[in-house]
Amino acid sequence: MSDSLDLGSDAGVNSRLAVLRQLTLEPTQQPAQEPLVPGLFFDTDPEAPTTVTVTSRPGELLSAQFDVAGQARWLGLHIALNDCPLAGKMLLGVAIRSKAPASQTFRLCLRNGREGGFDDIFFRKTAIAYTEPSLHLDALSLADHPALAAPAPWRELILFFRPGNGAIDLQDLRVFAL
Repeated sequence: MSDSLDLGSDAGVNSRLAVLRQLTLEPTQQPAQEPLVPGLFFDTDPEAPTTVTVTSRPGELLSAQFDVAGQARWLGLHIALNDCPLAGKMLLGVAIRSKAPASQTFRLCLRNGREGGFDDIFFRKTAIAYTEPSLHLDALSLADHPALAAPAPWRELILFFRPGNGAIDLQDLRVFAL
């Protein structure tokens, strides 16, 4: 008899997200690139002073309020995928449940590290957070990006929010690799 436990290549990232879903965070200003949990952080444009205030309650991922002074070029939530090998997989997908005080869009990106830099591969669909909870599903066909089958020094899933004032509740987020 062989072992029947197959955690899958997405187990590590989903485990980190589960840790965040268990935390209680009172409204806290989150410095850029300081991890909320290992492998999960906000990054902001250093040329546009940005305050990210994060709250989390058990059972929910996080709520974030963005206050941006000036013209920011980016505002992203980075989720490490270092322990999510893609060799032999058909697709990398994401399921996100979100809502926002006013409808807002955001883009999903797979950042693939390489020597001397990185390549960004954007998912096809634009995600929308509505005033009521909604579900967004999207996936990258890995056959369209053969370089992703090779190991990379690092990889991240990035949620790029509009770089301006706003707020979003990320109620849940799951990654799957099939």
